[in-house]
Amino acid sequence: MKKGDFKKKNGFTIIEVALVLAIAGLIFLMVFIALPQLQRQQRDSRRRDDILSFLETVKKYQTNNRGMLPTELEWDSFKDQYLQNFVDPNGIDYELQATECTTTGSTNDCVGSPDLSAMDYRLYIFTKATCDGANAIQTSNPRNIAVLYRMEGSGMYCANT
Repeated sequence: MKKGDFKKKNGFTIIEVALVLAIAGLIFLMVFIALPQLQRQQRDSRRRDDILSFLETVKKYQTNNRGMLPTELEWDSFKDQYLQNFVDPNGIDYELQATECTTTGSTNDCVGSPDLSAMDYRLYIFTKATCDGANAIQTSNPRNIAVLYRMEGSGMYCANT
């Protein structure tokens, strides 16, 4: 047999196949690692939108009620009357916990700010307050409110009127 008599075989070697499978496995691993974080960010974005929608509804309420806010006992009926299907992206109804901002000591931080340790689906509404970063601080204007909510992936979110 001469040197040129062997037919050249077409196909992939075991090393080439293993390399392609390893690269595909790395791509799938990166997707599965990134996917939960992207979903958390999407839910948190929806929560921010819900809070801003809530504040717009409060402003409309104030416009119709000579600038007054609901009292501490009226927030649940406000939610039932003005906010239909007001649910967290996880499908659980938002709860409203409203109090007037009071302070202690030398700080202006409102007493009763939420605990960051657990996701409790509760909007903490502080009247006579405004946001200072992720905290609610006291103001003198009785028509201001600050709303705090614990986000799933990024700590506390505060928005105000």
